[in-house]
Amino acid sequence: MLFKDGEQFKSTIRKYSMCCKRELKIIRNEPNRVKIFHDEHNYCVRFRNKMVNVKVIAEHFEATIGDHPKMKLREIQRRVSSEMHVNVNMTRCRRAKKTVKDKLVRNFVQEFDMLWDYADELILKNPGNTIKMAVNRVRLESPPHFKRLYVCFGALKRGRKEGCRPILGLDGCFLKGPFKGLLLAVGECIDSWAWFLSLLIASLGMEDGFRYTIISDQQKDLEIAINDILPKVEDRNYARHVLSNWFGVAKDLFSKISKAWTKAFQRLH
Repeated sequence: MLFKDGEQFKSTIRKYSMCCKRELKIIRNEPNRVKIFHDEHNYCVRFRNKMVNVKVIAEHFEATIGDHPKMKLREIQRRVSSEMHVNVNMTRCRRAKKTVKDKLVRNFVQEFDMLWDYADELILKNPGNTIKMAVNRVRLESPPHFKRLYVCFGALKRGRKEGCRPILGLDGCFLKGPFKGLLLAVGECIDSWAWFLSLLIASLGMEDGFRYTIISDQQKDLEIAINDILPKVEDRNYARHVLSNWFGVAKDLFSKISKAWTKAFQRLH
């Protein structure tokens, strides 16, 4: 059996060691290589295996920890025991989890470095796309730090103009992972929403918003930005927020507090 390099050989021996539930030792019969492998041994089954180190555990559970970054150490320890047939302590599990998280952070940083290439590729493949990126710099000579990104595909522009009603729903979705943020508007502030709405108006040709309706989730900063940039647009709320207001209205109306009807009317407006 031939192996590409020593690392592939060691990886194969580790997997074999876990499968047979025995701790194996690699003894070189030549100065720089292992030429002969003897499969005969008298070792009993063991659940302590030095070959299953932090690196091996991290590689085995990299995808699992990446999908569930809040996985408890006890759960990792249990899975190592059931899947790798080895008992490990909490310290080894903690170090393996940290190794995976550090690698994911490095991957995220590398992906941010590729955003410029991603934006150029989108414009190259479809000139009708609108791609805008904003960055921060501490000083003029400082390297740029990603701030926000706007993407509007040309096909969506044409499809909205040709077959959609003049209604837009605006909402944000929180991002998970090492770099927290809010998708659609990075950060809850008037400046972010104003930046996004200005680009959206240009992409969709909305002008002052006349005959358009925007549905939002009662964010004050968003409402201010809409009133400033789209003064003639109709601003409405999602049904979920209207329903939550109606629960409060009903409570006031059926209470014995004086002026309940006046308070209920004020809450609706």
